[in-house]
Amino acid sequence: MKFLTRLSFIFTFFLYSCDESSEIGIDELLNEQKEKVKVHYVEIPLEVKNIYYDSVRTDDGDVYFGKIDDPVFGKKTSIGFGQTIYEEGSDIPPIPGEYSENYYIPNDSSKLDSAVLYLHISKVFGDNINDEQELSITQITDTLFSSALYTSNKYTTPVSDERGIIGFTRFKTINIKNNILSIPLRDNYGKFILREIQNKTKNFILLDKMRGLALVPGDLNNQLISFDLDHPESKLVMYFNNPFEFPEVNSPMMDSLQYVFRFNSPLTKNYSYYNIDRSSSELSLVESLKKNEEFSINDKIYWQSASGIYPIIDLENFKNFVDTAENIILNKAQIIIGPIDPLYKDVTPSKSYYYIANEDNNINPIGIISNPNENIVMKDNSYFTDDNDPGEYVFDNNITFTYKGESTVFFQELASKNLDAKKLVVYPENSNSFEKLIIDKNKFYLKVFYTKFNQD
Repeated sequence: MKFLTRLSFIFTFFLYSCDESSEIGIDELLNEQKEKVKVHYVEIPLEVKNIYYDSVRTDDGDVYFGKIDDPVFGKKTSIGFGQTIYEEGSDIPPIPGEYSENYYIPNDSSKLDSAVLYLHISKVFGDNINDEQELSITQITDTLFSSALYTSNKYTTPVSDERGIIGFTRFKTINIKNNILSIPLRDNYGKFILREIQNKTKNFILLDKMRGLALVPGDLNNQLISFDLDHPESKLVMYFNNPFEFPEVNSPMMDSLQYVFRFNSPLTKNYSYYNIDRSSSELSLVESLKKNEEFSINDKIYWQSASGIYPIIDLENFKNFVDTAENIILNKAQIIIGPIDPLYKDVTPSKSYYYIANEDNNINPIGIISNPNENIVMKDNSYFTDDNDPGEYVFDNNITFTYKGESTVFFQELASKNLDAKKLVVYPENSNSFEKLIIDKNKFYLKVFYTKFNQD
């Protein structure tokens, strides 16, 4: 049970988000004590700096590929790494006219038609939609491990010689239909896959033999592209035909058959590697920083999670307010970021979350899962239930251009010294994200409605 015995806090919900004692029913609730209770509102400026993390986790969410030169955050090159695996099809014959994935399998007579890798494009960064981009598919030298954690500074070496290149394409993002990029694979790679299926190689053994793929950008690429590998259209397809029928193994004499390999399996791993050169960018100072070091430039706050650049909020001003105010109960507390320039609303992270930093400015990824109430700012009701949902601040990109949310319980617990937090690191919904924010540092503040009990 999380704070259920703290009944004094529950009382504040009778006073919720009001600023006058008559409006919140003090007359009825307290009767003769109403003159001792006053409801107030204050905006507390928050001290904010930036912090630099030298790597971020990139094996959750989209996989990035490409190059982009950002004058603020630096030149970025991304190589995507991924693995595919086949799953055996159903034993139930498909309904006539319908498709059942991997129901029909190759037999000893099967011939390869082609092998194609399909990637569903999720986001494109860079306005050069008419410029040609290059993508090479290269086999990697060592397998990836599904149980391992992969970060943006983890480089897996592709096979360096010609033998390692198994696919190549040139494309313009303006010409991509239905957000699906198709890359033809070399016949020798497709024949290798077909031979292993014909030999009835188990899927996990074949996964180890295939090791994985690297998505390598060309030297002149100027867009950064993310692929949603969990999308049903992201897959490796081996097209084949059967000159003869093997009915006992669901392998009829037929053309235009396909065998499908998927990225989204518990046995596979997909992630992105980033090389970032900030030497000629607005954030060139970061090149000289140590891991987890705070910095401040031009009275601005910068935020781009995948680059390792985060806002970090000091809560000292809130603690000073509590010490000075005395005898208060919070009715409502909101962290406000904004408003931002509407010009940048479409490249701004859609949500913000707040992780508690320790004295070394680290967050605790294990504690976030095992003990979230002491490591993240949670939703108000999560402090009283078995839910562990993080507090969510949604960006309003239509009217206020600010992040909206509420963290009343967190700040009440902080004021009551039931929680210990000195700094908060601002995270987007997914840390592997190139959405960005540049904002004046004075646009971070805490909006507080509170009830003060007079001692007289």
